[in-house]
Amino acid sequence: MVIEQPSCWILSDGTIGMEVQCIALAEALGFQYDKKHIKPYWLNRIFPSLAQLPGIPLATNFKQVTSQSSPDILITCGRRHAGASIALKRLSKGTTYTIHIQDPKINSKHFDLLIIPEHDRPRAPNIILSNGSLTRITQAILDREAQLIKQEVTSLIGKKIAVNIGGDTKDNKVDDETIQKLILSLNQFSADYECSLMITTTNRTSEPLKKALTSLTENPNIILWTGGSRNPYAGFLGVADAIIVTSDSINMISEACSTGKPVNIFPLGKNSKKREKFIGSLEKMGLVKYFNGEYRSWGYEPLNETARIANLINIKLQEKEINFTSTGDKLDHHWPIFWKLNETNYSSIIRATMTLHQVCSSRCQFCSTINRNRKDSISLEEAKNFVKNLYFVCFVSLRITIFCSVCLL
Repeated sequence: MVIEQPSCWILSDGTIGMEVQCIALAEALGFQYDKKHIKPYWLNRIFPSLAQLPGIPLATNFKQVTSQSSPDILITCGRRHAGASIALKRLSKGTTYTIHIQDPKINSKHFDLLIIPEHDRPRAPNIILSNGSLTRITQAILDREAQLIKQEVTSLIGKKIAVNIGGDTKDNKVDDETIQKLILSLNQFSADYECSLMITTTNRTSEPLKKALTSLTENPNIILWTGGSRNPYAGFLGVADAIIVTSDSINMISEACSTGKPVNIFPLGKNSKKREKFIGSLEKMGLVKYFNGEYRSWGYEPLNETARIANLINIKLQEKEINFTSTGDKLDHHWPIFWKLNETNYSSIIRATMTLHQVCSSRCQFCSTINRNRKDSISLEEAKNFVKNLYFVCFVSLRITIFCSVCLL
């Protein structure tokens, strides 16, 4: 099946945890995206909904963004980017379809679609609930990344354990006592079960914690990455028999649970109520257990929220006729939409795909061609006339892909 690519932007201030979720969703939807780094305008960060007012800039460096035509799709993440999403919607005169990830703590009416974690529990028709963060982790990526670090782990003995270390958060600073407890626990665990540890840190990992972790590498079966070279994080997840991840990061926990491998949570100081609730829900689902110093093995269906959410978004787009096909007699019913574009210069995003006939054996649940038959076919001449008529109407924003296929009977 051939579909036209809508233009897609990702607006981000460079925060990795937020940016990677936007990228994961864009990839799952099959969009070729343009990532644009912005400096969120101070007023938009405090009062995001004010961005709907004329004169409020999209971002501090807004000229770098607004110098180009607005995209068909915009994906943002986190409250700090909510104002930028609202501003771009305003600047596009409503033509950009906005998808925002995480709870912006404002009325959902400001967005076309919100992807909000289950543990935040807001409800509205344009809200899709997710169980944790959206991730890029798939089995294909795990296999590919595992091959790339194969040489680094060949000398390791016993079970291989990926250890993902976070660090300080806005509501908790990792103290010396917690650092010492972590180091002693990891060292004892490796010795007791004669297993290897493959440790990675993040940009939130403090220097004292990195220094303490470095002391573990005196053991030849413990390797540590703290930056400076290609991050083996996904590769370690790929080769690991089990995973230990600190409790401070919903993103890292979600990624670990996307592997289908045993995930042990190590408490790294005090958790927020939101993280406690999230971890508790994963415990009930049988995906995670709190680390108790023992090697334990269990299985579960990998958490694949990104693909699930992408499928739900496709259904939402179909419901709003943002992605539709028009053939045969159905063409006449869509002319009011085209005339509206001509008269008001405003409408939802429209993608029209025409084929000589729409018979497909794929039977994708979100595709309208599943119920098509030969009676819905049109000739090439009819398709040409349709395009000429659209051109005559002189509407804007309608993008047409003509794909002529031959059905072998």
